[in-house]
Amino acid sequence: MLKITRAVLSKKESTLRLDGRITGQWVGLLQESAQFVLDEEVTLSVDLKNVSFIDWEGIALLRSLLDQGAYVLNAPLFLVEQIGKRKDAQS
Repeated sequence: MLKITRAVLSKKESTLRLDGRITGQWVGLLQESAQFVLDEEVTLSVDLKNVSFIDWEGIALLRSLLDQGAYVLNAPLFLVEQIGKRKDAQS
């Protein structure tokens, strides 16, 4: 299960706070939620502090979001390594 909470920080910045596991059907839900924010042409941050597991589809989605200009916040070390030790993934 994955809980996604959107925090609107300003007219130009939003954060999606994730709680749970990024797997299976939840990858699609996260993709839809992230795309909704990106379509508004605001800066997207994805807070991974409370993510306990991510499968390969989830990792691919996070990489795609990073390529689209999103930021990853509070990523646990195991997630930073799986994402590919990208410089914008903060632990």
